[in-house]
Amino acid sequence: MKITKNTKALDALRMSGAILKIFQKYNLYCPGCKGIGEETLEKIAVCNGMDVHEFVDELNSALE
Repeated sequence: MKITKNTKALDALRMSGAILKIFQKYNLYCPGCKGIGEETLEKIAVCNGMDVHEFVDELNSALE
């Protein structure tokens, strides 16, 4: 399954342990947040000053 900017954080994290490592790399501690099941990767990236496309590309690369 491919990750998109509209993928929910929880769904992405369930795909692979490698995804969690990328979240940790950027100090994104989403697993501890209440909204993890509702927040999209786009919203997380924008709220943390990240480039959405680069973030999504990195997450997809981790799945390969």
